[in-house]
Amino acid sequence: MTSVQPSGSLVPPSDWASGDGGEPVGITPGFLILVTLVGAVLRLYSLTGQSLWVDELLTWQMIRQGIPATYIEQLLDTIQGPLYLGVTWPLIRLQDSALMLRLPAALAGIVTVPLFGLAVARMLGGKAGRLAVLLFALNPFHVWYSQEGRGYAFLILFSVLMALAVGPLAARKTGFRSAALFALATAAAAWSNLGGMFLWLGMGLGILLFFLPADRRQWGTVVLAFGAGVMLVLPWLLKAAGIWAVDRVLPGGGTGEALRGETTFSLFAWPYTLHTFFYGYSLGPSLRELHQPDRIAVLKHSLPILLAGALPVGMGLAGGLFRIDRKRAVLLVWIIVPVLVLTFLAVRNVKPWNPRYIAMSLPWVLAFTAWGLTRLPRRVGIAATVLLTCLTLWSLGGYYWDGRYAKADVRAAAAFLEDGNSAGDPLIVPVVTSVFKYYYRGSGEVIDTYGMPMLRTAADADEFCEQVLGDVSRVRLVLAREWYFDPQGHLPVAMSRRGHLRQTMSAAGVRVYDWEHQETAKQYHGD
Repeated sequence: MTSVQPSGSLVPPSDWASGDGGEPVGITPGFLILVTLVGAVLRLYSLTGQSLWVDELLTWQMIRQGIPATYIEQLLDTIQGPLYLGVTWPLIRLQDSALMLRLPAALAGIVTVPLFGLAVARMLGGKAGRLAVLLFALNPFHVWYSQEGRGYAFLILFSVLMALAVGPLAARKTGFRSAALFALATAAAAWSNLGGMFLWLGMGLGILLFFLPADRRQWGTVVLAFGAGVMLVLPWLLKAAGIWAVDRVLPGGGTGEALRGETTFSLFAWPYTLHTFFYGYSLGPSLRELHQPDRIAVLKHSLPILLAGALPVGMGLAGGLFRIDRKRAVLLVWIIVPVLVLTFLAVRNVKPWNPRYIAMSLPWVLAFTAWGLTRLPRRVGIAATVLLTCLTLWSLGGYYWDGRYAKADVRAAAAFLEDGNSAGDPLIVPVVTSVFKYYYRGSGEVIDTYGMPMLRTAADADEFCEQVLGDVSRVRLVLAREWYFDPQGHLPVAMSRRGHLRQTMSAAGVRVYDWEHQETAKQYHGD
């Protein structure tokens, strides 16, 4: 079977950015097809198995049937993910379901696997390229966002296309067609998520550092490619500048109250992001555990598995740095620039840190690590690769089958209350209100808690009860992602002081309670 020999203007020529004398590609069509099929199974399996989530409901609310905005108006008005909205809009009108909301992300995730294979074929060569594609196909982080109805899978897809399109620019074999393709890929990445511009900046810096154009004509083509991409995204960038507190980036400017408290940025953000890039959110502590007050104890308990996960990753990165050359150094630029940009924005309190905001760097982190692993002594490299692959598969098992790592099952809570709230008792559903309303078809009003301040103290919880409960004799309480509203657990205690509170149901990340006022409880229970 012959090797894949990428050709055409979308794919870098064989000598692009060469730094090692033209290593053969070595990724056969059969291998690429097989790995793509594996990636497809992982991204389609249990696609609607978990409840929709808050961010996904934001997508649905913007494109649901009956909204007053037209298709074009909504695309122009959305600064985060207008491309995903545009693709999903007609699908929701065919069938308003979680499947249609998530299907574009899953398909984008599948398509990215072979495209990534084409990208790394010339950048890394045969052995490292095959390992990189395999790691990408199995990657739990990418599987997670390929099953989420937001634009992050699109962002990664078009980031890979940017890399394919930038090849001719770096190889100094450029033309108008190459420039147009790079501009469109850049715009599509930014239309998927504005963080795509972080990679645009990294790729521009990579060309300036390693692949300066040789003459005026090549300079003009490069400037056209990078400038046209910005111009296509400019209306959304200007709109974002009017929404985000961009004045905080200026020296001496105030940063205001942290957007997400202590999680806006911390020194743990970088190692945590590196861990999630390789193992997703399902190896070691769960997201819920990391938001608990005793999270340091949780981290200590999980230290053995975290160190085991860090070992092969660290060895791969070290091996890559030890054998660095120009072709691989550009990968570091594509990784480091987005990280530094998001770090700066988080420190200045413009945008909180989250690994998904630099998802455009994921493919290049995996590629550089694969390169490093194949440059280690043979037995050492094999052992590290086997450990990394086994832990990746372990994490995938946790993602699919371990409820500890599942998204909060608001769908199950809504179904439980549909059957068990025939009296029409009012419901309190902080934080996940929109998700609950999407699923809930039973009786009983959902009390509005939107915009109410976080319950930081017992006094705050008592004030909340006074304001919300009022003269209500019975309510149903649904708790999920409490760290955004009641991180210390003051609300159940405060409600217990005012009446009788008992838990009636629990599912992944969700608890349901019945509450009765003291007088009502006496009547029902004869206290």
